[in-house]
Amino acid sequence: MGTGGPSPKVERAAWPSFLRGKSSEEILPRLSEGDPLHLREGSARRLREIWFLLDPDRVYLRALAVCADAVPCEEPPADLSAWTQGKIDLAIQQLVSKDLDAELAHPELLTDEEKNFPLLTDCLMLEPDLVRAASVAFNSLEPLPRRAFFELLVVGRELEEVIEAGPWDRDGLYEAVQTALATLGLDVLPEPPEDRPPEKGKKR
Repeated sequence: MGTGGPSPKVERAAWPSFLRGKSSEEILPRLSEGDPLHLREGSARRLREIWFLLDPDRVYLRALAVCADAVPCEEPPADLSAWTQGKIDLAIQQLVSKDLDAELAHPELLTDEEKNFPLLTDCLMLEPDLVRAASVAFNSLEPLPRRAFFELLVVGRELEEVIEAGPWDRDGLYEAVQTALATLGLDVLPEPPEDRPPEKGKKR
């Protein structure tokens, strides 16, 4: 039998105040000011997690637009953090596809945005005009070479740590990172040293 009392109300998810608005033009300035969704940090972290070679600031700007466009068209999510990561993933995929389409259609035409990638131009000394072609080639690789590059050269993990944590031995890791470096014209690492047993009478 029922108690006759009022039924408990089910609280519906609601957008936080900075995401409330009728248009992306209204929402975007609030998203940009103070970065309340932590899109800049999340974009950089997500690139390291799924191993795509894109400028983090470029992903951040695209993620701002993706979120601002989505809010007026979608219901508020129960988990705002998961929703935000999904939009960052969408921004990454949009840029990967955009770069590939542009490289196939007009490889000689690059925007200033596409040339601005300090990791490649400042750290790896690539010419700005080569940035898009290099990142397109890299992002077209299978996950393992991309992962090897990121863990060794971007995150900077120790070699033995990467071998232990990954699905490869020393030779497999060497092959994977060489494949990644080849897309950047940098496949010049020396052959990995052979593992040799210590000589008798000498400590390792």
